[in-house]
Amino acid sequence: MKVILNAVQMMAGGIFLLGITGPVAHAAESASGAALTVEATKALSNAEFLVGMAKNKKSLWTTAAGALTQAQEAAKKQDSEAVTRYSAVASEQAFLGLAQSGYPLTGAD
Repeated sequence: MKVILNAVQMMAGGIFLLGITGPVAHAAESASGAALTVEATKALSNAEFLVGMAKNKKSLWTTAAGALTQAQEAAKKQDSEAVTRYSAVASEQAFLGLAQSGYPLTGAD
């Protein structure tokens, strides 16, 4: 039941973030006029939220942290495709880490 509650909280937070990050995409424009796509900006915001949540619950997997770092580096280079790809990995790995934290601990028999 705890896993389901965590999943619902993450989905609600992700939906909330996806709804408010639209204007951020326009703010991400650089002097050259290139900007991340709205989808890439939303994916990065969602990944940052989920990784932050996993870190706060002490269930962050290193693969999630690494993928988020790669997504942030790609965002600095305005590479929307890479941002979307790495953000998806970070979100998935953070979600799995949070879900795993809800599993019962098992003892050796």
